[in-house]
Amino acid sequence: MPKTHPVAPPPLRGCALPLATYRRRRQAALRLAKQAFGGPVPILVIASPWSDPVLDLTPVAGRHRQDPWFDWLCGCAEGGALLLLDPQHRQPDTLFLEVGDPARVVWDGARLPPNAATKKALGMSAVAPMEELKGRLARACDAAGGRLAMLWRDREPGWQSQAVAQWRRKLRGIELLNAEPLLVPLRRRKDADEVALTRRAIAVTWAGLKAVLPQIPRMRTEAELAGALIGAYLSAGYDHLAFQPIVGSAVNGATLHYKHNDGKLLAKAPVLIDSGATHAGYCADVTRTLPQHGRFDDPRFREVYELVLRANALGRRHARPGITLRELNELAWKPILDAGFPRLHGLSHLIGLDVHDPGTSPDLVLEAGMIISNEPGVYLPEEGFGIRIEDDLLITADGCEELTRMIPKTVKAVEKAMAGG
Repeated sequence: MPKTHPVAPPPLRGCALPLATYRRRRQAALRLAKQAFGGPVPILVIASPWSDPVLDLTPVAGRHRQDPWFDWLCGCAEGGALLLLDPQHRQPDTLFLEVGDPARVVWDGARLPPNAATKKALGMSAVAPMEELKGRLARACDAAGGRLAMLWRDREPGWQSQAVAQWRRKLRGIELLNAEPLLVPLRRRKDADEVALTRRAIAVTWAGLKAVLPQIPRMRTEAELAGALIGAYLSAGYDHLAFQPIVGSAVNGATLHYKHNDGKLLAKAPVLIDSGATHAGYCADVTRTLPQHGRFDDPRFREVYELVLRANALGRRHARPGITLRELNELAWKPILDAGFPRLHGLSHLIGLDVHDPGTSPDLVLEAGMIISNEPGVYLPEEGFGIRIEDDLLITADGCEELTRMIPKTVKAVEKAMAGG
């Protein structure tokens, strides 16, 4: 009989930040929940699954994407895991892992084992097999008076909110409390490590655009352009995309969230490209609008482009601590509105582990450490084009830093980049 060999455990993936960072976040989550809910309450956080029918119907490029909240709290990249934060237990943070079917290893690979090595590598109080969750969760809820906190939101909900809907059926008799509003303020400000990861995501995005821009005059379809960008972003490390790219030629660029990328690149027409790579889960979000043939020789397109560019510059100039997004909108959109064009969307949203990080609102007061988009646009379907110019801004102590400043956007810089310069 052939010799059998033990299956090696998988390499630990995730934990891009110091373990102490994740530990502080978990402690803060329990402290805020205790204050908000009038006593200690356990928090259950759910990893995105390796495979889910809903997710399987959505085109995905790159490696498995962990749920951002799960990632933010423990950094573990393992699919199908659960994190229980239990303030009244001697082990206040326990990670529950699916051991997996040994017969499936040849198909799916080995699962991260719930052992001492995993516990140490992830900086957890404990790790345990999923079979132990039911009893542990019941005891935690009983100790909290039949209450349990989870995380969900109505807008752009993501996996965590979908999972809560499923868990409601399992948790009959338990009062579910929403801890997400308590934790959102903690995610708004990025520390130096998070900023560094965002810079890397932007560097990958720029490398991809730099490689693809000179090819565009020879391309014939939106799909060809989108595919080239996806390939360039994934080749840097196979991190998942921040979102599926938007590549809209001519009138398709006037659809804000154009989803098809299946049209022709019309010769000499504007093409809008909204895309972003990620690194360790942190997102870049960049939009450039440029002429397919590489020259701004259409007077009308150039006129409107320069207008949007001025609005983009105003957003950058006025973004600083203390200003609200509402006030920033009023300043940056003024030249576009004065020219008679409507405003169809906001100038900014928060960027982080979600490309639209939670917590964006018109009354949000900017603080140092926030990363926001700066994306004015004019959309003219009746004239056959739309223009959006989007950058990522890090709010600093006295203003902002344009993290995407190396990505060309002036007329001269775009023409140079498309010529291979």
